[in-house]
Amino acid sequence: MTSTVGLLLLYFSIGEKMSLNNDELILNIKRQAKRLSKKLSIPLGQAQEMLAHVVYESVSWGHLRTSLKAESFDNEFLLLAALHPKSDIILFKLLYNCMCIIISRFKMKFSNQKSNEEITNIIISIFGIEPSDFKSKIN
Repeated sequence: MTSTVGLLLLYFSIGEKMSLNNDELILNIKRQAKRLSKKLSIPLGQAQEMLAHVVYESVSWGHLRTSLKAESFDNEFLLLAALHPKSDIILFKLLYNCMCIIISRFKMKFSNQKSNEEITNIIISIFGIEPSDFKSKIN
């Protein structure tokens, strides 16, 4: 996927096109980090690094931001930067398909005794989405 002059065009196999400005993607990940910080009661910097690693498979927050500004994405998880409550269903399904991997990385990074369901709800909430809305969109 490529970006030209600050405009990100994401083409999906079903022929739909979505256009987002790179700055909007950066704002989305900032919101996600703030939600994660509040949800887990951790400092924002820690939440940013955790978000970068766990959700986006980036080595750091800085790398995540740079990747979102790049001419092409280096992994499919970066598409999740566009996910928000009013997103197209395809992004909800992408999160659903990536959920097992994200849960696994969450457990490695944040070693506590949370169930998969609790972690799933945390991850869904990072995007500002209610679990019931997520379930209805993926079904």
